[in-house]
Amino acid sequence: MYRYIDMEDLVANALIELMKHGESDRKVSLQMLSDYGTAIAKFLSNQGQDAILLLTKQSTYEFVYDYAEFFSMETYDGTEYIELKNGVTMNDLRRHFRKNLTVDFAKALTRSESLTALKIGAGA
Repeated sequence: MYRYIDMEDLVANALIELMKHGESDRKVSLQMLSDYGTAIAKFLSNQGQDAILLLTKQSTYEFVYDYAEFFSMETYDGTEYIELKNGVTMNDLRRHFRKNLTVDFAKALTRSESLTALKIGAGA
C-alpha cells in the first residue's frame, strides 16, 4: 500500500511546527514545503513504507483555493509562499489537519531531519 504525501499533509503541519518552535512567520515557501515533503517521504521509505510525494503547481493552487479560509498564496522578493490568514491559529490548524494522523506519519512530520528542511533546529 502506498502512502501519498500531498499539500494537505504538508502545509498546515509545516506551519504548526514553525509556530510551535517560536517562529513568528506565518508563511512557508514552496521550496521549503518540497524539502519538508522529501524528508518525510525519505523517512517513511526507510521505515519500509512506500511513500510517494505528490507536489505540482496545480495541486498547490487547488489546495489554497480549497482551503481559502486558512491560507493564501503570496509572493515576496520573487519567492512564492503559502501564508496563514489573519485570525487562524495553530489550534485551528491542529483541529482541522491533524485529526487523522497515523503514528508513523506524525513521527515523520516532527523528526529533526524534517524540521531541518523547515530551517528549524541545530542543522538548519
